[in-house]
Amino acid sequence: MKKKLFTTLALILVLVSGGIYIYNKLTKPNFSPKTTKLYQRGFRLLEEQYGTYFKEHYKGIEKIEFSPIFISGGKGESFVHSRVIPVIYDNYGNKAYLQNGRPLDIGVPRYGTFAGLQLDFTYDGSEYIHLLNDEKEYIQADQYHHLPPKLKLKKDDIMDEVLTTYVKKGLLKGVEKNSQGSSKAEIVYNLEIRRIDERELDKWQ
Repeated sequence: MKKKLFTTLALILVLVSGGIYIYNKLTKPNFSPKTTKLYQRGFRLLEEQYGTYFKEHYKGIEKIEFSPIFISGGKGESFVHSRVIPVIYDNYGNKAYLQNGRPLDIGVPRYGTFAGLQLDFTYDGSEYIHLLNDEKEYIQADQYHHLPPKLKLKKDDIMDEVLTTYVKKGLLKGVEKNSQGSSKAEIVYNLEIRRIDERELDKWQ
């Protein structure tokens, strides 16, 4: 009886371990530690840029958090499409995923490479990280660990329109543009890197 129980437990352990291994192979990009660090540093700055914008320019926000860094397309060390999805929480328990598709049929900006963030290595192997400023100019940011004042956004007309639409449709309540912002809002950064099929990305919630 004990032998059968041991065999059953061992089989379950093998199946679970195998499932975790396959999941990691499918969802974890095969990046070197150097490339992983570049993605995480670049997206940490991007998340801080937009998290700070929402916190300082909107009242009624309780929390801003970010999805994992979603990687789609490409193989190996190639610099592929990658982005995060901001999630805004109001003070009434509602939250809005700022992405295309459900629940609103409106265009939502993408937050990532080819959309505000440039990542690469220079000829000597140094990190290359550039972010867009208010004038839509790419500014070097690889020397920073936190967002410098010159990369703080003071305006984002497209994002303002998106948030206004979410409020009008009742998906967020009490969130509105205000110079006082939401000083107590929490910003939750997410530097997990996850590979995902682009067709599935717009459905992520």
